[in-house]
Amino acid sequence: MIRLRNTLLLLLPLFWLFFDPTLAQRRSYTSTFASPADTDARRPGSGRPPGGLRPVRTVETVNRWQQLEYGFANPQDRQQAEAAGNLVPENGTPIDVQPHYLPNGQARIFVTIPRFVTGIPYTLATVSDEQANNGPQLQPYPNFAWHNNNGDDCDRITSAFRVSITECNQMWVIDSGNIGGSQLCAPQLLQFDLNTDTLLHRFRFPNDTYTAGASLFIAPNLLVQDPPPRGNCARTMIYVPDVSYHGLVIYDHSANAAWRAEHRFMYPDPDHGLHTIAGESFILMDGIFTVNNDKRNLYFHPLASVSEYSVPLDVLNNRANWANGVDAMADQFKLLGRRKSECATSAFDSRSNLYCVAFNPIKLFAWNVNTPYTTRNFGNLPAKADELQFVSGMKVVRNNGGQEELWMLSNRFQKIAAGTIHANEVNFRILRRPLDDIHSGVFFASDDDLTNRLIFT
Repeated sequence: MIRLRNTLLLLLPLFWLFFDPTLAQRRSYTSTFASPADTDARRPGSGRPPGGLRPVRTVETVNRWQQLEYGFANPQDRQQAEAAGNLVPENGTPIDVQPHYLPNGQARIFVTIPRFVTGIPYTLATVSDEQANNGPQLQPYPNFAWHNNNGDDCDRITSAFRVSITECNQMWVIDSGNIGGSQLCAPQLLQFDLNTDTLLHRFRFPNDTYTAGASLFIAPNLLVQDPPPRGNCARTMIYVPDVSYHGLVIYDHSANAAWRAEHRFMYPDPDHGLHTIAGESFILMDGIFTVNNDKRNLYFHPLASVSEYSVPLDVLNNRANWANGVDAMADQFKLLGRRKSECATSAFDSRSNLYCVAFNPIKLFAWNVNTPYTTRNFGNLPAKADELQFVSGMKVVRNNGGQEELWMLSNRFQKIAAGTIHANEVNFRILRRPLDDIHSGVFFASDDDLTNRLIFT
């Protein structure tokens, strides 16, 4: 009898878990597991709101495409693209998204379409309001004359990969200079004035920062050291991952100089080079893929990895530290912890929360840098898994109301890799999620909460 009673006591939490109709709702808002108070208070969305429930935000679709729709300012531009063999719509894969809020409250949305293959008329675009058969039409940025080339004019944009916007309405673009795996132009950073849509600055990376035919520069992460209203964003550091030759390039805008850093943490892990998303698998041995900073440290991970790493910014920003070699400061790099799955790009908000989307299972999660990097401290945010298949672009932006939003671009890359993508399905999405619920303390469960609930309820 004693044994039976103890067994029933152990099963009682399971009974309430499956038969309490309010539990599913309550677990989105309140915490019932035992945990240290100091850690829990810093976890994303770990608060316990008094006096009722706060609404939980959802991920909404802003734009969607079955296949990209390229628009042109006039028929002549379209004819030029067709004549150059640069208009094959099924070849385009969007990678990055960057919204820019205008004074009227509307957002101008930028996307990049790198030239992994030929047939791409332009690789940096804005999303227009004009709808076509497969989705909204794109328009070339800043205009078509900047794009229609096949690497034969390095003063134009060869292959824009990702972008980032400063508080001074300046957009930095990383142009890999690579088409279909061939390094046709030197990688370059381009800075555009978004008030006039004109070029402010160009920096071509010197030969000692990359290896032609092996390197691939894919993102600009910004550290603005003189923001407005007192500054003009002239003292900006930019951190650029070299995804295929496993390094990091640091660009000092005020000095107009760049240098390279390397570490074994930037290499792919062969045990995590086989990725599975929504039941389809593909091999992609990408190294350092995403970099983010909180003004103190740079956080990064390879795509083929489940580990997260960091290195102090003051170590990276001092060029003298690297005078003796690209691997001179190896002891400054730190392993923070591991996930249960790979994730691609990530982004920071102003509350030190880092967001990413795990591959398998597909989950949008947030981690606060003031807690240990363990799944116990990951807050899983409600989202539809089928809309988050390979999120390759992610930004946190502040709207005109002063609230931060998470923007994402998903492109179902697993289907592109497997050759199973179909133009009669929605394949590309731009998504948005307000972050005010997280910032106001709504609780989101981690992968470990169910286990803890069964033990401690």
